[in-house]
Amino acid sequence: MLFENRVVLITGGASGIGKATVCKFHELGASVVFADCNQGLSRRLCEELASSRVYFVATDVADEDQVRNLVAQTISRYGQIDVLVNNAAIFILKSIDASVEDWEQMLRVNIMGQALVTKHVVEHMKRRRQGAIINLGSISAVIAQKNQLTYNVTKAAMVEMTKCLALDLKDYNIRVNSVSPGWVMTENVRHLLYEERRMDNEQIEAEMGSLHLLGRLAEPHEIANVIAFLASNDASFIDGANLMVDGGYTTV
Repeated sequence: MLFENRVVLITGGASGIGKATVCKFHELGASVVFADCNQGLSRRLCEELASSRVYFVATDVADEDQVRNLVAQTISRYGQIDVLVNNAAIFILKSIDASVEDWEQMLRVNIMGQALVTKHVVEHMKRRRQGAIINLGSISAVIAQKNQLTYNVTKAAMVEMTKCLALDLKDYNIRVNSVSPGWVMTENVRHLLYEERRMDNEQIEAEMGSLHLLGRLAEPHEIANVIAFLASNDASFIDGANLMVDGGYTTV
């Protein structure tokens, strides 16, 4: 499962699952362009990897002009895009109390932003009649969770977007799949559990780990491994699928 001479574009690549995915594809030999709004974390990641095969473009995926620039810079630098990972997302966890502003932010980034990036990347993939797109879903796309209406709705939309795109792009040999993780110990989750909810390791294991059959939260690299697999030729007969990478969370 090597990606030499292949170019991967990743949104939301500065931290969490996105950062782990940048590192994974780089490890596998790909040239990686990643987009993010957090320029500090992004530059730090570039410094950590210190590679000519990793390039950062500051991008708000909800701004179509910035998306055009992201894709144009990727093509200018590397000449092609073989894989797109739609990972960028924001987290506003509210129920029916969500404001119009809350909804607009969630829909613009978590749904429209992913659609815009895909739209402009696919223009290039179609010309070469090949490509792989991996969208980030979530267990939240397929189950109900208390006071998470805003987030769950957007993740459910990403899973449905995956199916529709797989159908629309099948004639161009572009595969589209999604990955739906359970709880992953990203920076955002760490802040939520340790800082906002004031939980300790024992509480996290008892309350959150126990929701998964494997008895623990995932690490970001475990999700990145599956994303890389779906983008590889090893997954050549997987299309339109939503792969649950949830440690058994949704099994029962």
